[in-house]
Amino acid sequence: MSWRQALKPVKPLIDPTAGELVVSWEQYHALIEHLALLIHHRGCPFDQVVALSRGGLRVGDVISRLFNRPLVVMAVSSYGGADGREQSSVRVGRSLAHTCPRLGSHLLLVDDLADQGTTLGAATTWLRRSVKPDSLTTAVLWLKRHSALRPHIWAMELPASPWILQPFERYEQLTPADLLRKTGGGAP
Repeated sequence: MSWRQALKPVKPLIDPTAGELVVSWEQYHALIEHLALLIHHRGCPFDQVVALSRGGLRVGDVISRLFNRPLVVMAVSSYGGADGREQSSVRVGRSLAHTCPRLGSHLLLVDDLADQGTTLGAATTWLRRSVKPDSLTTAVLWLKRHSALRPHIWAMELPASPWILQPFERYEQLTPADLLRKTGGGAP
C-alpha cells in the first residue's frame, strides 16, 4: 500500500437529526494516524509535541509516541457553559508541563480542532512570545472551513460547522456515581 492510499481516513458520520459529527473510537484513532502520516510526509522538523489540553491531549500522546518525541502539555481553554459547548474567552495557562531539560527550537503544536481558530491562535501567540521557537508547526484533526486561523496540517476539513461528538465526550456527562449504578453499585 502506498502512503497516498494510507492517507484515506475513516469518515465519521454526520447525524442529520442532531447536526453533529459523531465519531467512534475507531474513527478517532484512524484520524490521528492519518494526521501522523500527513505530518511525516510534510517533513517538518520538531523536537517536541505540544498538546493543547484537553482536546489535543490524546492527539499529542499518539503523535509523541509515533515520532518518539517528548510530550509537552499546554493548558488552554475556550469552551464552557453547562454543556461545554459555548465558546467563551480564551484562557491560557502560565507555563508548560514537561520533563525535558529544555525545549527544542522546533515545536509541533497539536489540538483536536480549529473551530474559530481562537484557541490555536492564543496558544501560538503565547508560544511565540514566551518560548520563541525557531519554527512552530500547527496540526489538528478537524479544520472547520470558517476558522480564522488555518493550521499548517489537518486531517479533515469540514465545510459546515457541526458539533463534533468525540468518543470521550460521554464522560463529561457521567459521574463516579453513574458508573457505580451502571456496574451494579458494587465496590471495586
